[in-house]
Amino acid sequence: MRSVPQIVSMVAIVIGIVLFIVTLIYIDLEETLDTASRLGLSLPVILVPGTFWQVLRTWGWAIAFPDAARPPFTRLLRVRLAADAIAFFTIRGLAGEPLKVVLLYDRVAPEVTTAAVALERLAFAVIGIVIAALISLVAVTRLSMPGAWDTVFRLLILAAIVILTMAWIMARRRPGDYLGRLVAALDRATRRRLGTSRAIRFILAVEDVLLQLLRGDRRRLVILTALAVCCYGLMAVEVWLVFWAIGRPIGIIEGLAVETFARLASVASAAIPGNIGALEASNAAVVGALGLAGGGALALARRIRALLWAAAGLAVYPRVQKRRQ
Repeated sequence: MRSVPQIVSMVAIVIGIVLFIVTLIYIDLEETLDTASRLGLSLPVILVPGTFWQVLRTWGWAIAFPDAARPPFTRLLRVRLAADAIAFFTIRGLAGEPLKVVLLYDRVAPEVTTAAVALERLAFAVIGIVIAALISLVAVTRLSMPGAWDTVFRLLILAAIVILTMAWIMARRRPGDYLGRLVAALDRATRRRLGTSRAIRFILAVEDVLLQLLRGDRRRLVILTALAVCCYGLMAVEVWLVFWAIGRPIGIIEGLAVETFARLASVASAAIPGNIGALEASNAAVVGALGLAGGGALALARRIRALLWAAAGLAVYPRVQKRRQ
């Protein structure tokens, strides 16, 4: 009998294959091959934004560690690339994030690494959603798109407001925690000692470290915010470079709109290994909705970039040298 993760992976793969086939039917293959052939020598230039993106995301993760427990940048870069490579071929998040904790187990306490991963993810996710909401507002008011697309962008704006409110509540300088109070309330209600469980103690320890980081040095949050904005812009630049390379330049608003929907689709399709089908469908669909040609070339360039970084992550896969005491 197959396990739940195996079933989820199999269903996700089927969905990805279906999306890939639908995308092939949807796009003009002759036009796609023509535009893709124009990438040529421009491909190394197109890969530059992704390289800077990897460096900045690693810097953001380094900033998320407490000053006294921050591993070397090169180690963090290797761990990040390796974890992302494994996650690329599996269910993202379920494999990639825990692997970061394992690969740093000999250098940093697991609860500290987990909190740093959570803070970096939280910061980039919140800022990314806020930027996506602003771009969605511009897309709704300035771009001519089908009604269904306007609905998607409006829902994204609403989600950004909710998430930003929750993040603000967590980052306030107030004493106490949240999960700890919840566990204490459950102990009183059920007359059980949930706090004695090793798993619960670990989760509460992670929360303590995360709240200390959030409520501590405000410069950390400022830097993470700036890095998240830069990373979002780099991916929009990648979109712009692809269309420039195929001889069909677009405006910055179109590039940001394409990146916004592609990012949203990437999150929604996280269970699909390799993002197969979903990457191609999301990029081709939003490009087509904008009345542009070249969605297939954009999907191809991003697929090549993803495969190259996955290969790099496997090549630099680090080893845990010793066990923590």
